[in-house]
Amino acid sequence: MYRGIKLCFFILISLAINAQTINLRGKITNSDRDPIAGAVVTLVNQGLTDTTGTDGMYEIKHTEVAVVRQLQPEFKNFIVENDNLVFSFPETTPLQIELFNVKGNLLKRVAQKNLSSGFYRFSIKENVLASQVLIIRVALGNDTRTFKYLPLQNGSFFINQVAAGNSATRSADLMKIAAINDTLKVTAEGYKDKVEPITSYEMDFDIILESEATSPDTGRSIGCGKALSDLKTGQYTISIAGEQRKYLVVVPDNYNPDKPYKLLFGMHCMNSNMNGVKNDGFYRLQQFDRDKNFIWIAPEGTQTSMSSMCGNCPLWKSDANNSNDHVLFDELLKLAKEKLCIDTARVFSVGFSFGAMYSYSLSTNHQQQLRAVVTYAPANYNIYLPINKHEPIAYMQTTGLSDGTCPWDQGGRGGKYCVIGHAEDNGCDNPTTINTSSGGGYKVHDYQGCNEGYPVKVVTFGGGHTDQESWMPQMTWDFINQF
Repeated sequence: MYRGIKLCFFILISLAINAQTINLRGKITNSDRDPIAGAVVTLVNQGLTDTTGTDGMYEIKHTEVAVVRQLQPEFKNFIVENDNLVFSFPETTPLQIELFNVKGNLLKRVAQKNLSSGFYRFSIKENVLASQVLIIRVALGNDTRTFKYLPLQNGSFFINQVAAGNSATRSADLMKIAAINDTLKVTAEGYKDKVEPITSYEMDFDIILESEATSPDTGRSIGCGKALSDLKTGQYTISIAGEQRKYLVVVPDNYNPDKPYKLLFGMHCMNSNMNGVKNDGFYRLQQFDRDKNFIWIAPEGTQTSMSSMCGNCPLWKSDANNSNDHVLFDELLKLAKEKLCIDTARVFSVGFSFGAMYSYSLSTNHQQQLRAVVTYAPANYNIYLPINKHEPIAYMQTTGLSDGTCPWDQGGRGGKYCVIGHAEDNGCDNPTTINTSSGGGYKVHDYQGCNEGYPVKVVTFGGGHTDQESWMPQMTWDFINQF
């Protein structure tokens, strides 16, 4: 995000103007993540525009140097963005960054006694071999903060901080950066105009537009008012990336096309399938739906794994570069909204084990489509993980502390870090502090201070890898029905 002109902090630059080339690109979509063609994207202060094609993509490039006014920091600030520590301060300030290994050995120190006013960035990956756990101590004037940096699979990471968040960059050492003041305006027929501030002229920036006809806040899909047609209770197939994918739907017998129904996706585990979810009553939740307020969908993975328990078992994709299961979810959600009367503000996903991992994966970038996610024994690896949008989403999780299949904590990865990430994104107090079970029973930890409407609940117990604890269905039902 903070790219643009990057100058080493030993070099003084003007705070009045800055010269930058322009290379903005991204995708314009609707709330269902469908591309919007014909959207006009305008870089307001520079007067440059582009119109999206059928793929929804735009690109604004300008090879000549653009002269722009650079933002002046108004107050001292400190954030973590991707794998960067980003600082700003309005007056000359001392700064010191120290990186230690877990044994307390100092790996690197960057210090400047009189750092001039401006915006600065420090890349963790570019300054130390970040394949190990790091302790990072930052002193910005009199403000000192400490972070724990945990490298994860596929080059991702987790930062557990005392007073800040998460951080990606290309520059080594501490760099002074330009923060510009400009906006992108997007207009498209049938959609509300949207204006988004930007801080760099060289970045990828996707934008979602809201329909003029139906606001997500209305809770009514475009299928409301339509008579029940070819999508009703039954088993179906849908083509996704050249594969025929199976799914089943359960619609109430007394379906009312004018009543918005809550929608729940049940994601199966490794040694099961969509029928296993149905036969189990969607994780034993259907027993509570006495008023028939829900529509139920159970998708199925692809036939890729042999197992003595179920033969040719369907699995969700674990390939880090294969997002087809996310495309499957998007297409099924779109289909349900078009064919059925869906309460668009109350869509949920529940799953166990591999199904929990799939649900967790969706929860990291489908916060606008899913109101809440419940995961029984999730893990944050061996599943496709998209770029995390770090938007709030209501989240509940259960994990057995004796679980050897999807462990609570496996050296910086595991179920513990699924819930910590959501607690951070939801603004909860003390995201890394979790009261866990100390015996054979279960322990409920409801985070405090979370953003209103975005609770985070985690339940630990003394058992192993299971979704069959007697208290789970009722607790899950209560959690999702608070919305």
